[in-house]
Amino acid sequence: MALRLLHTADLQIGRRFDFAPSDRAALFAEARLEAIDRLAHAARAIGAPRILVAGDLFESEHLSSLTLDRTLAAMRQNEDLVWHLLPGNHDPDRPAGVWDRLARAGLPKNVVVHREASPVALETSGDELPAWLLPAPLAHKRQPGDPTAWMDDAATPEGALRIGLAHGSVSAFGAEEGTATNPIAPDRAERAGLAYLALGDWHGRKRIGPRTWYPGTPEPDRFRVDGESDGTLCVGGVALAVTISAGADPPAVQPVATGRFLWRRAAPHFIDSADVDRFVDAASAWPRLEDTVLRLAPQGAVPLRGWERMQEAIERDLAARLRWLDLDRSALSLRPEDVELAAIDLEGVVRIAADRLAARARDPADPKAETARRALLELWLMRELAKG
Repeated sequence: MALRLLHTADLQIGRRFDFAPSDRAALFAEARLEAIDRLAHAARAIGAPRILVAGDLFESEHLSSLTLDRTLAAMRQNEDLVWHLLPGNHDPDRPAGVWDRLARAGLPKNVVVHREASPVALETSGDELPAWLLPAPLAHKRQPGDPTAWMDDAATPEGALRIGLAHGSVSAFGAEEGTATNPIAPDRAERAGLAYLALGDWHGRKRIGPRTWYPGTPEPDRFRVDGESDGTLCVGGVALAVTISAGADPPAVQPVATGRFLWRRAAPHFIDSADVDRFVDAASAWPRLEDTVLRLAPQGAVPLRGWERMQEAIERDLAARLRWLDLDRSALSLRPEDVELAAIDLEGVVRIAADRLAARARDPADPKAETARRALLELWLMRELAKG
């Protein structure tokens, strides 16, 4: 006998992506709504009849009726699954807020919104273990005290599994002690006798204890590296497949891919055009390149030919194959070689100008370094073109 569920959080439907171009921002926003179908597919794949959303289904309390209607329609269409929703700090349960609006609109039969901190019997079927859900909804963005403290004394039938559902910051994790928003005791699962505590708020996957997890977000929303990556790649969105068996053993928890886009970041070291080519070759072999969002922050110093190659191979060719390229060149400087500067020497005054531009382009503290770099590169390209 076992109980299976899919644990997710922080869909933040309605989120704006102002840092990206408008066409890309629209794609990223739509992907968050599409995550509902991907979560449903993942739940079916693991044989879980229910999905626990640990807060922040919505980005804010002030969303259009169309956005709310589309969200409910997507869940209604996946009628074979039960969706358990919890108000979080982005969408707290306040009078006339988003949850009142949804209640007035009428919730689908397969959607349960947990607006009270009280035990609720989970629907079970077949050979599933009996279980009770202990939700800790937020009524404000910041609430005093631990929203899960009540779980310790919550009464549930003897022998039934107790599953906590909460949104907040585990004490001493993600913030200095005493400054966490909606702080949650890291040992709440042990104190309250929970078989599993499903948390939301932290957008990276994180194991707090054998029975306490953050799932991360099902669709990435920024260039964040989660706690289990190597520091260079922010993997696509995930949810957690949770299987709780009879007995005292901790649940089995496995990540399940749910994201449409892969968000990567890289900081390669360039010293010449060959380094640029090697990076482009490596990036071209990445899986799902067309769905990759890349923040590239090259480091080092390259000659004029290397800078030209970067513009050609990365800013034009590679960028055209990615979903979006966010290029930060602030840590990469221009290192004009003597032979390159000599090639610019059409006339004495041009050489003087080139030398001055080269000096400014090398100085990262110079506010005109980027302008000097472009001007120097343009001079060099004009000379190369004139040479035929």
